Amino acid sequence: MATISSRYPIATGAGDLTRRTTGGVLVGVVAALVVSAIVTTLGLDLGVSGAQSPFGAVPIVMSTVVSGAGAAVAYAVLVRVTDRPVRKFTVLSAGVFVVMLIPVVAIAPSLGLTAVGQGVLVLLHVAVAVPLVAFVAGAVGL
Repeated sequence: MATISSRYPIATGAGDLTRRTTGGVLVGVVAALVVSAIVTTLGLDLGVSGAQSPFGAVPIVMSTVVSGAGAAVAYAVLVRVTDRPVRKFTVLSAGVFVVMLIPVVAIAPSLGLTAVGQGVLVLLHVAVAVPLVAFVAGAVGL
């Protein structure tokens, strides 16, 4: 029987995965809100404002929480069905990140976002994705 070793510790149970996910979501929310605050301070023209804006605090927090839940479920499934869950989770996360950028490029301009707004959305995606993946995968510990 082969033994697989991983650079990062695999979550040992639901409590461990919940702590990791919560840490990733909290850091992701803070990072995204900091980006949003900087953009607001600079007064950049993002295009969309009001209730339809993806740049408000509520949409940022809610989408980060949903992303965290999805990441935790995906990681939990990979732990059960693969020998290398961290590697597969990282690859899956990169794929999901690329797919999430498609609407930013293809649909956002028709909704009134400027090129700067699109760039800020990409930056917000990065601000959420990096800490979330790092915490869930175990690269960053609490």
